[in-house]
Amino acid sequence: MKLLYSIYKEYKVLTRDRAGLAITFIMPTVLILIITLIQDTTFRSVNEASVPLLIVDRDNDSLSIALEKSLINSKFFVITKKQMTDEETKTEIAKGTYFIGVIIPENTSKKLREKSGARVTKLLNSFSGDSTETAVDTNKLNVQLFFDPITKKSFKTTVSNSFERIISQIEMQSMMSALNEKMQESFPLAKPSPLEITPIVNLKEDYASYNNSSIIPNSVQHNVPAWTLFAMFFICIPLAGNIIKERDDGSAFRLLTMPGSYMIVILGKMLTYVIVSLIQFALMLCVGVFVLPMMGMPELNIGNSLPVLFLVAFASGLAATGFGLLVGTIATSHDQASLFGAVFVIILAAIGGIWVPTFVMPEVMKKISVISPLNWGLEAFYGIFLRNFGLKEIFPEVAKLLAFFAASLGGAYLYQKYKRLK
Repeated sequence: MKLLYSIYKEYKVLTRDRAGLAITFIMPTVLILIITLIQDTTFRSVNEASVPLLIVDRDNDSLSIALEKSLINSKFFVITKKQMTDEETKTEIAKGTYFIGVIIPENTSKKLREKSGARVTKLLNSFSGDSTETAVDTNKLNVQLFFDPITKKSFKTTVSNSFERIISQIEMQSMMSALNEKMQESFPLAKPSPLEITPIVNLKEDYASYNNSSIIPNSVQHNVPAWTLFAMFFICIPLAGNIIKERDDGSAFRLLTMPGSYMIVILGKMLTYVIVSLIQFALMLCVGVFVLPMMGMPELNIGNSLPVLFLVAFASGLAATGFGLLVGTIATSHDQASLFGAVFVIILAAIGGIWVPTFVMPEVMKKISVISPLNWGLEAFYGIFLRNFGLKEIFPEVAKLLAFFAASLGGAYLYQKYKRLK
């Protein structure tokens, strides 16, 4: 009954500050909507036909036509064709008007056919015993690529490799066509089958999954759990302020004079704010499932195990409230608690992968990120949303969160006991 009354007391204190309580729920909602909208646009720019590409086609023949067709079929580029000089092309790319520029010199297709014919002739002559040397031009044909100066090296390499692959296919088609023509010259009465130039080996791509999960990661499945965790840990500020206010107005002293352990008071605060954290989490899930799709963003796929999902949320809420109790117990003023709590949570969020996912961080930061409780919670949510993990697989992360809560709660209790004895 003492615990229930303690929870009721915290409920009354919370509901008095209705503006603060509203901000507790509105802040993460706004963060999720804004950050997800920004990151979803970035995500689409990499995964859909959004990369602006300029083609300067001076060839207007088979190679340029095949290259343009392959680029269109890739569904990766927004293609613009113009006629301009090399310097004008470089200027357009340098200004950022286009991300990539492609210049195909004139007579490139004609020269490719000539080179292919010469190579095939040389090959066939070697089989027939003809000792006549066939002159083959060894100079390579050039297709010029220009990249925006801000392009990352990894993206530049990927695009260059894609162009090389497309051009290699075009070269192979040219060689096969030249061979077909030479064979028809040698066997004029033959009726050859249509030349098959479709690839024999097909490269299949898919996201690695666990338990036959087919979930594809997107900005929603990062930002909803990420900013929900951020909001959960930011609850340390009102919780710490509550503790300091009780200490300043004498309420804490009156509570200590009442029969019962001070741990009952701490547990009452903790359970009340854990319930608030769980309400935050449920609200954010609703935003991800119902609100974000209405704004044209992907729907949050919450996986197949709601009990495990709420277990992670509960453990995260415990870790956040435990940290708030520790800050409120140690801090001596509202300003001190607000400043330390806010800055420390922001640091934990930054290194924990809340703002920038850990998989795009440098190796040093990836190693540092594992010390952040927010990273533990985020990795657990990733496991449920993206890999279809169950309790067994996410238990290590849950255990870390519970250990952090136990350490924070124990630290707050021991410090309070030490201050009373002092």
